Amino acid sequence: MFSLRTMTPTSRVRAGTITEIVGELSSGRTSLMTACLRDVTAAGGMAALVDADGAFDPGSAARAGVVLAHLLWVRCGGRREAALAATDLLARCPGWALVALDAGETPPRVSLGAAFRLRQAARRAGVALLLVGRRRVAGAGATLAVRTRRDALAWAGSRHAPTRLAGMSTRVQVLRNQGASPSAVFGAPSGAMEEQQWWTA
Repeated sequence: MFSLRTMTPTSRVRAGTITEIVGELSSGRTSLMTACLRDVTAAGGMAALVDADGAFDPGSAARAGVVLAHLLWVRCGGRREAALAATDLLARCPGWALVALDAGETPPRVSLGAAFRLRQAARRAGVALLLVGRRRVAGAGATLAVRTRRDALAWAGSRHAPTRLAGMSTRVQVLRNQGASPSAVFGAPSGAMEEQQWWTA
């Protein structure tokens, strides 16, 4: 049976904890979320993605290595409270290795008490929770929180007339670290506060 505890020390998510990834549009936050989904599903685990705005692209995710047969996609049509309720429900269900909420540009407001109840539910069920959006919502309820920002773009094509985006460089900054190693998220040495990550377009 799949368990997050059997994954390598560089796994990006940890059972029973909340991890937050925040950043502006095109900052790399979705790419980092996709990498987390890939890590879990490719290792045989089951993941759920609560998609507040319908932004998820299954084709792109599959090309990035996400095993779609191991992924539940919950589309919420812009209803933030429904997305939060779905996340809360899934976090209480043993059997999920990872439950991710992509809250988009307008994340729902979450009280500190609600964040701690969510973390406690995830801990009891052994589920890793990943919250992704423009700003933080879990506060002190998160074990690890990082911010992404676009650093550089790489273009393909002739030297004088590049025609296609080939990749993007993202800077990842640790905002909160409650006992988690930054290397668990983006490969930075332990204790590092910022690291660069390249994504292929």
